[in-house]
Amino acid sequence: MTEDAGQLRVCEYRRCGAPLPPAVGRGSRARFCQDGKTWGRRNLSCRDAEAVLSDAESLRESDTELDDTAVTALAGQVDRVLEPARGLVETLTTLRHQLEATTAAALAERDAALGEADEHRRRRGLAEAEAAQARETAEEAVQAATTAERERLAAVRERDEERAARRAAVQERQRAEGQLAAVRDELARVAERADAAAGLAGERAAAIATLTAELAAARTALDEQRGHVRDAVLRAEAAEARADAAEARADAAAGRLDTARAQLAAAASAHQAALEDARAEAERRRAGFDQRLAEVQAVHEQTVRSMHETVTNLGAELRACTARADHAERALTRVSAVLRDVPGLELPDDVAKMLK
Repeated sequence: MTEDAGQLRVCEYRRCGAPLPPAVGRGSRARFCQDGKTWGRRNLSCRDAEAVLSDAESLRESDTELDDTAVTALAGQVDRVLEPARGLVETLTTLRHQLEATTAAALAERDAALGEADEHRRRRGLAEAEAAQARETAEEAVQAATTAERERLAAVRERDEERAARRAAVQERQRAEGQLAAVRDELARVAERADAAAGLAGERAAAIATLTAELAAARTALDEQRGHVRDAVLRAEAAEARADAAEARADAAAGRLDTARAQLAAAASAHQAALEDARAEAERRRAGFDQRLAEVQAVHEQTVRSMHETVTNLGAELRACTARADHAERALTRVSAVLRDVPGLELPDDVAKMLK
């Protein structure tokens, strides 16, 4: 048994005073409550609360006022830690504005490129329309040339027919002239026989009558042959006139054919030139558009890479600043908690407002 065995003991924390269980056996004696009782917002045990209260009394006994230099320094440190964050926010805002401006410029360039592409398509459509019109003109010229060729062939056939009719008329006239010569010869022979038989008029009266009848018939036949010859001559002259007209029409058709061929060649040349110009313009505009698109894409990629690097660096700085701010905030929280738990401690108004 020890000398204080059986004595009543209480907790040495002056605001508690709860009885302690009696000491049993050897060893140190408990001076504070061991039942888990806590005090204040920080849930201090009786031992810790007595220590804090003793520290506060020692501060009051030393006749020194609480210096807020540490708190002010801590607040300044917090401000310095938060200052890069504000700069980071401003930098991010500026970066966002730059990104919006770059995006707007890229969109404007894209719209301009699309406008140029639309203009190129419009010009290509006009070129195609001109080419179609040239093709239609060429087709019309080909049709006109074909029609002229058919007319020329028809005129040539008609001229050949007229020439054949003329040759037939000439042959008919030659036959009629031969028959007329034969009739004349026969008439001469009849006249000779009539002269020979003149002396035998009485005896040959019947023969004379017969010869006269034959002569009249020969004259009638001669007149008929002369009529046939005149008709053949008229037909030959008409056929010759028709042949001349057909030849004139053939010459006119040949002239129209040459004109149509010249127009066709000119239209084909104009169409080929327009097509070549349209192709060259299309290639030039396509090359310009591809180059402009490549430049815009390169600038955009460079801007994106630069922004990505800037955002990465700013993110690292932000994480570092956030870590420092968290560390300062934890330190400030610990200091404020300790200061609040000090019993009877009066802080200046500005420090109290800062700790709230």
